[in-house]
Amino acid sequence: MKIRSKTLLVTVVNEIKIGKNDAIEATVEHQIIAYDKKDGSAGVDTEFLDIYDVKFLGMPIDTGYEAYKRFKKQMLELGINVDELVEEAQKGIVSNKEEFDVKKMFANLNNK
Repeated sequence: MKIRSKTLLVTVVNEIKIGKNDAIEATVEHQIIAYDKKDGSAGVDTEFLDIYDVKFLGMPIDTGYEAYKRFKKQMLELGINVDELVEEAQKGIVSNKEEFDVKKMFANLNNK
């Protein structure tokens, strides 16, 4: 067997609070991906995976895609764009240090 390339996937979760007076609370999940680049170095990317455990004013929103979609629609009718708020809250939530740590884990796996 010859391994042509490797990838390390690390899933991280963070709590966010958004909106006026942090009215919306949720857990966001990201995946940090470390991989072999064509030039032989290690690359790292971070991708948004999911949002769950959404609460509005402390009240849980029903789970599932359709319930969250309905919640976002209702909020948009009130002039609150949840997607934009979530996007803004996620900026920098996975730090360069965390990405570097995953890249280092990946390098350590390559050296074994």
